Amino acid sequence: MSMAVTSTIAVGCGKGKAADAPLPSSSLASPAALDAATATDDDGNTPMDARESAQWAAARDGDPEESMRLVDLVGCAGLYDRAASAELRPTALLAAQYCPDFSELPWLAQVGTEGSDVDARAALGSAVELAARPRRSVDPEDADELHAGCAGLLSIARATERPRERRVLAIRALRMLVEYGCVAKSDIPTDLDAR
Repeated sequence: MSMAVTSTIAVGCGKGKAADAPLPSSSLASPAALDAATATDDDGNTPMDARESAQWAAARDGDPEESMRLVDLVGCAGLYDRAASAELRPTALLAAQYCPDFSELPWLAQVGTEGSDVDARAALGSAVELAARPRRSVDPEDADELHAGCAGLLSIARATERPRERRVLAIRALRMLVEYGCVAKSDIPTDLDAR
């Protein structure tokens, strides 16, 4: 394998939100092409291509396979970014349960705290599904997000003024996350039956 191919592969691998790709030099691209490459919509996102738009539409009804395909296509950071659009938010929140890690758990907890009842139910439901996965080691890069997400869920669980359904879902997720060490079992409220 040549050095150029090896370095290209190494640059393409990695975790987390992708850095902005370098733009082609002006000698290779027209000003219109450069504008299109950097254009953003009202939510600050780059416009969708036909493939992404079709996948968002296919995942709209919450079909698990289509939601997984959406996560594969846009990534968990892409779900978060596109959720700025009220039209895409419900689909993004449902699809978040298929994220391969806990990177978006703080966002789900935040929506569970601040979102509408519908959005909070979807976000906390996805948090429960993430927590229900078989135990695996957590990538050190995810540890901060896992602990921040658990703290957000614990805040919801302890807030007796919050709607009961939100508290129950937060408690369910926390009970399963105990084994990750982000919350102590004794810290989780027991005043609700959250089975």
